[in-house]
Amino acid sequence: MKPPDLYTGGGAIRHALEDLLRVGEEAREEWNDAVSKAFFADRIDPIVPIVKNALDAVGRMQLLIAEAHRDMEG
Repeated sequence: MKPPDLYTGGGAIRHALEDLLRVGEEAREEWNDAVSKAFFADRIDPIVPIVKNALDAVGRMQLLIAEAHRDMEG
């Protein structure tokens, strides 16, 4: 039996975060007023560390799952 793969979903989330940050930087070049600063401060900036922590947890969980899978096989 093939072990579960969390890396694929985690990779998609990582790429989505990278895209969000890239587009955010592009938007800030054109949209740089008090409203934009509040938007990024309230909506975008707070989720970055949360997503990064979640991605770290996905990586750790994948390692644990792989280890459990090896233990069950052998």
